[in-house]
This record gives sequence, structure tokens and C-alpha cells, in this order.
Amino acid sequence: MQKKSPVLPILVVIAVIIIAGLLWLNSDITKKQSEGTGGISSKGFVEMSDDNPTFDHWGKNFPDYLDMYLTVETEKPISTEFGGNLAYSKLIRYPQLTILWAGYPFSLDANEERGHFWIQVDQMDTARNNKDFLNAHGFAAFGGQPTACMNCHSGWSPWLLKNVGIGDTPEEKWISFNSTKYWTMIKNVPEVEGVADHSGPHGGTRMGVTCADCHNPNDMQLRLTRQAAINALVNFRGYEPDPVTGVKASREEMRTLVCSQCHVEYYFKPTGTKVKVMGESIANDPSKKWWNGTQKTYDEIDVWRDGNKPTEIEVDGLELVFPWSEWKKNEPFRIEMFDAHYEKVRDVFDKDWAHKFTKAPMLKIQHPESELYSGGVHAANGVSCADCHMPYIRKGSKKMTQHNITSPLQDINAACKSCHTQSEEYLRQQVADIQKSVAYDLRSAEYAMVSLIEDIKVLREKLGAMPSYQTNGKPDDTKISAALKEPLELHRKGQMRGDFVGAENSTGFHNPREASRMLLQAVEMARMGQTKLVEIANANGIKDFKTSNLGFEDMQKYNPGEIRYKVDLNGHKAGERYYKHEEINGPAPKELLELDKNNKPYNYKVIDSKTSSY
Repeated sequence: MQKKSPVLPILVVIAVIIIAGLLWLNSDITKKQSEGTGGISSKGFVEMSDDNPTFDHWGKNFPDYLDMYLTVETEKPISTEFGGNLAYSKLIRYPQLTILWAGYPFSLDANEERGHFWIQVDQMDTARNNKDFLNAHGFAAFGGQPTACMNCHSGWSPWLLKNVGIGDTPEEKWISFNSTKYWTMIKNVPEVEGVADHSGPHGGTRMGVTCADCHNPNDMQLRLTRQAAINALVNFRGYEPDPVTGVKASREEMRTLVCSQCHVEYYFKPTGTKVKVMGESIANDPSKKWWNGTQKTYDEIDVWRDGNKPTEIEVDGLELVFPWSEWKKNEPFRIEMFDAHYEKVRDVFDKDWAHKFTKAPMLKIQHPESELYSGGVHAANGVSCADCHMPYIRKGSKKMTQHNITSPLQDINAACKSCHTQSEEYLRQQVADIQKSVAYDLRSAEYAMVSLIEDIKVLREKLGAMPSYQTNGKPDDTKISAALKEPLELHRKGQMRGDFVGAENSTGFHNPREASRMLLQAVEMARMGQTKLVEIANANGIKDFKTSNLGFEDMQKYNPGEIRYKVDLNGHKAGERYYKHEEINGPAPKELLELDKNNKPYNYKVIDSKTSSY
């Protein structure tokens, strides 16, 4: 009988091993391909569209990115020397702001920012968005925030603009959207399947920044979705419009421009026309009153209730505008560009508010990161916002952009060392030294400006006591302001420069040379304003007028403490804390106050001995 060959079984075993290996390799390649796209294949694809911009929905296709973004929701808030996401009161840490912003709601409520996830929650909770509270606490002229404020705070803004704005053309819808009351517009956020809490941050009315704000749902390429940014780039800076991406720009440019949709200075420009907007039927209910007894015109909550229904009303139109008419493409920004723009529109928009003590027509600067960064060394070398704040990281086999958007110093290795060869500690200390130096300049400008404000206040009182500055025996503010025209203009422009650096969220790091240059201007303007006051006092025979030079200890007397109700209001008792969460609006950590105390005047023995707390 013929013997069986031993070769065949061996070949069969080898073939099985090879097939198994190929199957495993194919599975591994597929898995890694899936991981490289954020897990689409492994998690199951869902259809993405602008009709459902919620990050929980889009995140089903990109779970790793969603996990990164949601880190801030559960992590313990941290503070750094000049930032972080611990929402302490900036007014408690920097009491001088209550004087600089006197007469404006920011002088009552201004907290450290908590990040993109919380941005709409914080906007809806802030006292600045509570007409009844402000009217009852010394801001009787406040009429309530418009939807223009929502442009950057809500991921639902593009949907609301498209579906709720009234008008036949995109331009009419845009003006109508901006001119609608904030609390009226927010009631129109649609309920979405899978969103458990319609008043929550996960897809509901309190949802902040979302994937759809920066990414196209069809191919995930970067795009601009905020009309004010598109308008400014096209009308002022020389970009071409694009129906898909907003403007025509390279991907590297887009890695900065998507941030420039919101991290900019802006203002609300009156259109000079009446426009139709959505109103609320509560305005026709005589039983609904504001705190001061006047008729309620809208309900300060995010849902329709108690029979309140949408109506159509006519109001004065306004438009969200970036003041970029003098800032051209491929040019570094200069603060004088704001001077020129605001001077051009002064007949239409002369101020954000009139200062309570000086009566000067003031400008409130908002988070101008894009402007300051444009002239810095990183911009000059082609570094985008995303390169530092959303650096590439590795997770397994994946190369991903970090979507827990935070300070680059939270991950120096990923954010900085792809370009810089120095040690992490060296880089950390370099940043800290730059920020402490700029902070010295900023405190110098703020203290000098508060000194000017106090001096203007004193001289206004002295002039008001003179018959030549009175009407019917009472001080005439118009006559007094005319006499103080030069100091008031120096107050306006000088404070704008200090406010620019204070509102810009890098404490000058994005461009320390420009930050220090404008702060030096601010100090010069404050001191020149005081010199002009002396000249005016002498010209009017006032001999006992002296200028002031206030410092850190003087500022502490302006500390407002936490926000509390002064009257019984809407179910709250006088003395009750305004914010229900203790971590919001509290005092800053003691070490930060100690830092500020030693920063101006600059006590290098203390400052240089402290390491960065990042």
C-alpha cells in the first residue's frame, strides 16, 4: 500500500496560517484606516447636515474628536497667571475695571472665560443678559441684548439666521436676525431627536461651539459660517466670497480664519432703518411687567410659555460689524486702524456707552486675538491659530488635531516643540516672562486711566459749581463736556488701547511689541489728559485742583465682591448670590492677587522667584 506524503498536511497548515494572517492584516489595516478618520467605520456612519449641527450627533462619526472637545465639561477648572478656565470674577481680581467700565453692564459682571463648550451657557446666565436684573441694579437704560450677541455663542446661529430671520433676501434676513431680541431668538432653537435636555448644552438651547461652525458636513473641509466674518473679509480685507467655504482661502489660512469668526473686535452698527423682526405676544399682556413696573416686551427664558407666542414687530435695525475697513489683507493690524474706522462711522455709531463719571463716549473692545496675532512673530512665520491651540497629537496610529482647545502651555511638547528646540521649562518661563512684562504695562495703563477718570470727575464737579457752566442754576453737562473735549477724547482713545490688551486673551503674548506699544500710548494719553485738566482748571481760575496717581492699594477699594441681588426680584431675595454655581463669579486664587500686587510696581525679587503656574 502506498504511503501518504507528509508534505500535503504541512502545506495545508501553512496555507491556513497564511490566510489567517492575511485576514488579520486586512482587519488591522481596516481598523487603522477607521481610526485615522475618527472611527467612522467602526462606529457606524450617521448623516451629517446643517439641519442638525449638534456635536453629539456629528461626534458619532468622530468619537475621538468629540471626547477631546467634551473634556472641559468634566475636568476640574484650572487658573493660570492670566487665564485658565476657572470662572472667577475679573472685577474682584482687577477692581479698576469697575471704574473703567462705569455705566456699562461689564462693570457689574465680567468673569474669566470657561471655553467653547460653556460659551452659550455663560452667555445665557450672565447678568449682562438679564434686563430685569440690570434695570434693578443701576442700569435703567439697558434694553436687553440683541441676537447679534448670539452670533458667536451658539452653534445654532447659522440655522436660526437661515430659518428664522425675516426677509426676502439674505441681507434682509441678516439685519432682521441681528435686530431681534436675544431671548426671543433663542426660543426658536428646534428640538432635535436624541437631545434629552432641550435647555441643556448637548444640542439644546445652551449648546455652544460645535463641529458645524468650522466644518462642511459633506467633506469636513474648513469653512466660515458666521456672516459678519465673511462680510468683513470680503468688504474690507480683499477676500473673494465662496458659496461653500465662505471665502476663498488656502487650508493654512482657514486654520486661522475659522477662529477669526469670533476672536475679534466688533460693534453693533445701526442701519438707520426700521426692520421687521420676531416679537413676543407677552408685550400685549398688561399683567406682565418688568421690575420697574413697565410693560414686558419679551420673556427672559429660552422656551415659549404661559400662552406667549411669536409675533412680528418693527424695530430699529442693527448689524454686527467688524471694524476692519483700514486693515487690509496680508497687513499686520495696528491700533490706529481702529481709530480711523471708528472716526469714519462716528456719525452713525459714536459710542458703546457714555462713561458714568467722565461722560466721554466710550468704546468697549472685545477679544481681539486675530488682530493682535496678525502682527506677531508667529503670524510672520506662517503659524496658524490651530498650530498652537489645536496641535497635532498621536492617539494610537492616528495623527489628530487636539480639539480640547486650550492654552498651548497645557501641552508644550505638541504645541511648541515641533518648531522650538528648547526645553519645555525654558519655553514655559519665556511665555510667563512676556506675559508678566505686558501685565505690568497693562496695569500701568489701567491705573493711569483710573487716575484720569477720577480727576475728570473732580474737575467736572468744580466746573459745575461755576455759573458759566450752569443752566437754570444747575450744572450743564453739555457745556462742561465741551470745555473738557480734549481730556475726554484722550480718555476714549487711551482706554480703548488698555481695553484692547485686557480683552485680548493672551496678555500680549500674541504680539508683545504691539501690545506694549499701544499700552505706552495709553499711559501717555492718560497723563496728557491730566495735563490738559490742569490747563483747563487754571484757565477757569480753579487753584485747588491737583492730579492723582493711583496704585494697586487704591484700586482695592473698588472691589465689588460677588454679584448679589440688591432687591427682591423674580423669586430671589435681596442679598442672595446671583450665580447658583459657587465656582462662577468668586474671588480669584490668592496667589494671583499676590502676583498682581507685586507686578505694579514691578518687584522683580518676588516676580522672578515665582515659577509659572501653568
